[in-house]
Amino acid sequence: MRVKVLLNAMHTTTGGGVTYLRGILPELAADTRFAWVLLVPQKTLAGLEIPEGMQVEVAPELDFWRGHVWEQFVLPVLCWRWGVRAVLCNANYVPLLAPRAMPIIHTTPRAVGQAVGWKMQMYWRVLRWLTVVSLWRAPVAFSVARHVVRDYVGSFVGRKVRVAYPGGQVDRLTGGQEQRDPNLVMAVGDFYAQKDYPLIVRAFAVLRERRPASRLLIVGRAVDGGVRDEVLKLVRELKIADAVTMTGAVPHATLMKTLAKAAVYVNASKAECFNLPVLEALACGVPCVLPEVDFQREVAGEAGVFVPVSKGGDVAAAFAVALFGVLENPVIAESLRKRGLARAAEFSWRKTAAVLCVGVARAVKLRDERV
Repeated sequence: MRVKVLLNAMHTTTGGGVTYLRGILPELAADTRFAWVLLVPQKTLAGLEIPEGMQVEVAPELDFWRGHVWEQFVLPVLCWRWGVRAVLCNANYVPLLAPRAMPIIHTTPRAVGQAVGWKMQMYWRVLRWLTVVSLWRAPVAFSVARHVVRDYVGSFVGRKVRVAYPGGQVDRLTGGQEQRDPNLVMAVGDFYAQKDYPLIVRAFAVLRERRPASRLLIVGRAVDGGVRDEVLKLVRELKIADAVTMTGAVPHATLMKTLAKAAVYVNASKAECFNLPVLEALACGVPCVLPEVDFQREVAGEAGVFVPVSKGGDVAAAFAVALFGVLENPVIAESLRKRGLARAAEFSWRKTAAVLCVGVARAVKLRDERV
């Protein structure tokens, strides 16, 4: 008899969490040791392909606080009714009373240092507390990146955390090679303070002085409207509005096809767990210009151009120089493209699901664990 496991995705509505969910569902379903129950919001369900035989439960539409109360006190009762023996949560924290609840850490507490306003500060502090409690409670836990574990807990608790990197196969992302736009610079990510879009805009303004044909495309939701407004104001002040486009959110398939056309991808984030858009850019064969920080290296390895951001000086100008070097030197661009594709090939959703399934098997004490 297969072990029934709940995949709790009630908080998975946008961004990398949805991409992660899309990637792991078919691979999890392929493991015949488990019978999966997927708990997901209706609006997320509409964009998923549910594997045959996977039970689906629709999460109730509740506000922030009532939703968390429902998760902590009602969901554990439903787990008992459904015969669930373990709960895998596609979020940092878990329903603490549920059986063998295991989180998948997707966010980093470093973001609290960049958050603007008391509401965002409070959100990140509560998230960190819930994550720490969940890690102590979990028999096994997971993270999408290695570096982030030590930001939450020490080595004693950290030993139970297994890294389940996201996948990044180019064929599943783009459906094939796209025609490059030699002037397109692209950035992807929702508007948060830690993304440092103002730095990207300033760097692009310097770049455009040397390459007037260059264009910047930013794709991401205005989650923090203040940050988006700051970027818009800066674009106007620098008089580059004719060369900068901000699209808001777009369907993931559309995003990937657009990304595959870019000449270079740029990211200046100050805090990330696993920077999935960087992996997707690498998988699309797009050269990446990134800040020299640990979480960017964990994704890109040696496949990106890294700008030192901790040494001071004119960081925007340094980014502009790096972008110019990629755009104007086809030899460098081709080398980065090949290294990026090789790096992306090291990640796969099958590997991701294998880590998750081995951890779940350990939590429910299955004897036939396998890699």
